[in-house]
Amino acid sequence: MIAILLMTDTFRGNTTVSRWRDLVWLAWLAVPLYWLHQLEEYSLPVIGLNYSLPDMVCKNFGFEPYPACPIPLPFYPLVNIALMWFGAPLAAYLSRRNILIGLSYWGLLLANGLLHTAGGIAQGAYNTGLWTAAILFVPLSLWVIYACAIRGPYNGKVVGVAFAAGALTHVLLFIGYGLFKSGVIGSTGLLVYAAVIGFTPIILAALAIRFFKPELLRPDEHHYRRDR
Repeated sequence: MIAILLMTDTFRGNTTVSRWRDLVWLAWLAVPLYWLHQLEEYSLPVIGLNYSLPDMVCKNFGFEPYPACPIPLPFYPLVNIALMWFGAPLAAYLSRRNILIGLSYWGLLLANGLLHTAGGIAQGAYNTGLWTAAILFVPLSLWVIYACAIRGPYNGKVVGVAFAAGALTHVLLFIGYGLFKSGVIGSTGLLVYAAVIGFTPIILAALAIRFFKPELLRPDEHHYRRDR
């Protein structure tokens, strides 16, 4: 998909500007970026490196490593597949009609990137997912804000709310772990929660739409400012 993004116009919304300033293209870019992040998070043990995301999550919430950890292992693929194999592509598809929904998963990437980066700095050590988070998520998220709102044609409040929807989703994900640990929800409830989290950026963005004029939410090639 990265090759298609970089070498074709398949995922372009406006070919009159650089793809790096094309909101629809940027919305689609979030999808393979997170796939790379997932690859880093889950494949390191396969190549012999002793970094396990599930064990790290269990440790952060005061549980023993697997197999003693009570968090059901299907939770991890379920939440990631829901988020970035279904939710994010749907948001990118909808970006042609609604920029608030289209950019909502970038807030998730930025929050994730800052969390990994801050953790690495605080601990002075690698945490699984750090490389893609620090090198890709943070700088590219800031670029999207710059290209779309600061030097772009879109309302800064709309872009800010889109990012907030994704960032709040990241917070809600951790709340799910807390609800499980406190016994409010069980294993089945956590799995259902994971499936819902996958579409939460879209849900939150859809709730926020009512507070903006429709014309502020539509990508419109006539609103693009040329590169300066």
